[in-house]
Amino acid sequence: MLRRPLLLFLLALPACARPDTLPPQIGLVEPAGSGVAPGRNIQAEGYAFDPSGVVGVWVNGQPVLPEGEQGKKLARFRFRLQAPVSGQVEVRLQAQDGAGNRGERVIPLVLDAAPPRIRVERVEREGGLYRVFGQAEDNVGVARMVLRVGERYTPLSLPQGPSVPFAVEAPAGASLIAVDAAGNRTVRRIP
Repeated sequence: MLRRPLLLFLLALPACARPDTLPPQIGLVEPAGSGVAPGRNIQAEGYAFDPSGVVGVWVNGQPVLPEGEQGKKLARFRFRLQAPVSGQVEVRLQAQDGAGNRGERVIPLVLDAAPPRIRVERVEREGGLYRVFGQAEDNVGVARMVLRVGERYTPLSLPQGPSVPFAVEAPAGASLIAVDAAGNRTVRRIP
């Protein structure tokens, strides 16, 4: 007796499921900070997410979703973009899920021709070593800093941002290298 209502309940349960009406979410992970150097060929990377699976991704109208990613809930894609020498770049991302819903996102990219600046605020000398204190600054954002001593490059563990404070200890002849989000770089020799 109890089996019949349970069976009817189990048969009616799929009819209660909501249809997928939401579009896929789509975004870029590279280039970071939306800064690009003018005239450069950029390798961009992004993702699309939808619970019913992503079946297609287009960048500026061109399909970019690899076959191995089709149908996945979280699909990754890559594409190349040629940044113009001047003006603004907009990337139009579109994705479609298995239910036929389409999502779109327009991402503006900042053309950054200016390299970061390394501003030295204080230098202390002790024996053959210099302690250098200062700021690396950039209009879009400093992505990383590196200390070069001869042929050895040591990345500095610093936050990213438009103004990044630093303190390094290095021998004379070493160099500080600051790289912004667009890939522009500046080198400053330590006295």
